[in-house]
Amino acid sequence: MLNLSGKKRSGFTMIELMIVVIVVAVLLALAYPSYTQYVRKSKRAEAQQLLMNWSVNQEIWRSNNPQYAGDGDISPPTHDNYGFTVDVATSSFTLTADANGDQANDVEDGQSCDVMTLNENGQKQPIVCWGGKS
Repeated sequence: MLNLSGKKRSGFTMIELMIVVIVVAVLLALAYPSYTQYVRKSKRAEAQQLLMNWSVNQEIWRSNNPQYAGDGDISPPTHDNYGFTVDVATSSFTLTADANGDQANDVEDGQSCDVMTLNENGQKQPIVCWGGKS
């Protein structure tokens, strides 16, 4: 394109730059929700692994003691996005992971995954959050 002095002009016009900005904004708007759900799902998997490891530690404790470990016997796992608690009876336990912060918005197939549990029989709740079908 020539300008008033007859020299060829190089560079982008404002309209071309605005089109690029709009295309990038649309791509970002489409990709960001998927990305955040992927990050939540990976943090959920970390919490599930911690629950499974804690369950194994409970079974090891039980093999050496008359009942499962309580709050002061085995330290609960630590995670930035989950708080962990244990509910113990003589011959049973329920391990719970409660989501904190943005992780509380974690949803799988319409089911909230903000609280996940695992008991001494290996029963996991909610099933859909653990990769099963509801």
